[in-house]
Amino acid sequence: MEGKSDKTKNQPFRCTHCGYIYEPKKGCEINKITPNTPFEETPETYRCPVCKAKKSGFFPVK
Repeated sequence: MEGKSDKTKNQPFRCTHCGYIYEPKKGCEINKITPNTPFEETPETYRCPVCKAKKSGFFPVK
């Protein structure tokens, strides 16, 4: 994580399909993502735990 600020590492991402927000501090128990995992480090196979949208359907929350 060298060079990344805490803000970048903790940046939440929102599913554009259902509005679910992935919060890095919480992780995603359903997808076996441990707490403090930045969204960028989730696997490409990550799916929204609510609507099953692909990772590409998530965007940073401003």
